[in-house]
Amino acid sequence: MANHTDQTIQTKQTLKTSIPEIVALVGAIAGLAVYLVTSTTGYMAGQGVSVAAIALSVVAIVALIVKIALGSRLGDVLNDVLTVGSEALLIGGFALFVLARVRLAADIYFIPVNYPASEETALNISVIGVACYLIAIIALIVKAFTAKDVARAIISVEPAAPAVA
Repeated sequence: MANHTDQTIQTKQTLKTSIPEIVALVGAIAGLAVYLVTSTTGYMAGQGVSVAAIALSVVAIVALIVKIALGSRLGDVLNDVLTVGSEALLIGGFALFVLARVRLAADIYFIPVNYPASEETALNISVIGVACYLIAIIALIVKAFTAKDVARAIISVEPAAPAVA
């Protein structure tokens, strides 16, 4: 019975510690989906898709899935590498997503003369994708700076015996 209780507690702790990764995974998938939809349909349909943005995001998503699925079995170093690596990959995908939308934002916000409604729709949907990427990035930053469960040793200092002369 005690073994089952220990396993339940360990499962709850694992789930609790992987919530930022789950949030990051959902945000990354949503951000990538928005990027693909806005890049291939509507106003931006013929302007091309960044293969690098897609590849960086997909590799980050795979790394997050591995970290969530195998987290406690991978070891501390590999967990940290997956966290930092997926963070860096998401930042790269996010940067490429935003850079592809700079001209679009400039046309709407700084040259507001006779732009088609589909251009504004593409930008508004892209802002949602950017927000999803930001949520994923922030969740991983939070995860990277949270305390780890570390077994701590207690060191006690006892007074030394008096020297005998």
